[in-house]
Amino acid sequence: MELDEVVCSCLGVTNGMIKEAVDAGASTLEEVQEKTGAGTVCGACLDDVQNVIEQCVTERDK
Repeated sequence: MELDEVVCSCLGVTNGMIKEAVDAGASTLEEVQEKTGAGTVCGACLDDVQNVIEQCVTERDK
């Protein structure tokens, strides 16, 4: 995963920012949205944000 890749264009949220939120304890889309704002403007990135969250949670819980 490219940590600098922007997932949420509206707010400039990157994979790395989502990973940081997950590493800090966020596990759901809603928790990541609260910490990063990702997907809260237009919603076009919600599937991508969810995929990154799932990948990060899987890696965190190994």
